[in-house]
Amino acid sequence: MKQRGAALIVSLVMLLLMTMIGIFAMRTGIMQEKMASNLIDRELAEKAAEVALRDAEKTILSWANAPIALPNGANNVWVRNTMAQNPASVSAWWMQAGANWWQANGIASPRPVGSIEDPRYIIEEITPLNIHPGTPPSTRYYRVTARGVGGSTQAIVILQSTVEL
Repeated sequence: MKQRGAALIVSLVMLLLMTMIGIFAMRTGIMQEKMASNLIDRELAEKAAEVALRDAEKTILSWANAPIALPNGANNVWVRNTMAQNPASVSAWWMQAGANWWQANGIASPRPVGSIEDPRYIIEEITPLNIHPGTPPSTRYYRVTARGVGGSTQAIVILQSTVEL
């Protein structure tokens, strides 16, 4: 009888298919691990930004007399929209501001465990509507912008809130 080796070819094809399935499963597992890691990193950045946001709100609500807003933020209160590095740009100032700008101008809050940077915030005075001309407005509004960084510089979250005083 003449043998043709069909069993050998079939077994090699089966082995090749099983190897490819194993490689695909490993790649899928690695991708899922990366996605989970990125999600954890982003959640950490959001937590850091939330810490800064609450810290700023607490600061504003503790003021007996609100400081005067200045274009350079010297009193830790900025005049609205004076932080833009490129005023002609259509993007908001907080989208233009990089890590160095936040380090130089933002007010630091306590760093959450796992974050690589202190979360920072900026307080802007929003010009209130004066219903009764000739009298100062009785209510002041402040926009707080907070920036948090996760476990890497790739995860950055910016949150905003408005505080009435």
